[in-house]
Amino acid sequence: MPMWLPRKTKDTPLEPSNQSRSENRHLWRLWLNFAGYAAIVALAGWSLSQLAVPLGEKTGLSHGVVGGVFTAVSTSIPELVVAITAVRMGALNLAVGDIIGGNAFDTLFIAASDVAYREGSIYAVMTNIEQFWLANSMLMTSVLLLGLIYRQRYGPGNIGLESVTLLVLYFGGVVIISIVG
Repeated sequence: MPMWLPRKTKDTPLEPSNQSRSENRHLWRLWLNFAGYAAIVALAGWSLSQLAVPLGEKTGLSHGVVGGVFTAVSTSIPELVVAITAVRMGALNLAVGDIIGGNAFDTLFIAASDVAYREGSIYAVMTNIEQFWLANSMLMTSVLLLGLIYRQRYGPGNIGLESVTLLVLYFGGVVIISIVG
C-alpha cells in the first residue's frame, strides 16, 4: 500500500509545449554558469587535496582518517546543501536522487583512481581504514535501501529508524577510525 500518490495541485508546474529563442539563450547562459561553477568546484577540490596531505602529517592522523572524514565531509557539503534545499522545496525525490546518485557516482572514483594508479591495482594498497570505510558505506547504503522499501511515518526523535541507524553507523565509524587510525 503506497504511503502517497501523486496528484496535480495549484503548485504543480505545467510543462512547456515549445521553447522560444529567448529561452534557448537563457539555457546557454545556464550552461555557461554551470561550467564556470564546475571549474570553481574542481579548483577547490584540487586545492583541498593539496592541503589534506600536510594536514595529516601535522596532526599525526593517517591519510585514511583525513580522507575518510575531513576531505569527505568538506566535499559533500554542496551535496548536503542541494539535499536540504530540495527537501525544503518539497522535492523529496530530488533530495533522495541527489544522495543516492552522488554516492553511486562517487563509487566510480575508485575505478578512476585505479586507472590513474600506475603501480598496479589500487585495491591492493587499500589500508584497513579504507576497507572499514568501504564496508561501513555498504552497510549504510543497505540501511538506506531498506528504509526506502519499508517506509516509516514516525520514529525516534520524529525521524525514521533508518536515519537514526545511519547516524549511529557514520559517527560510530568516525569514532572507530579515530581510535584505530
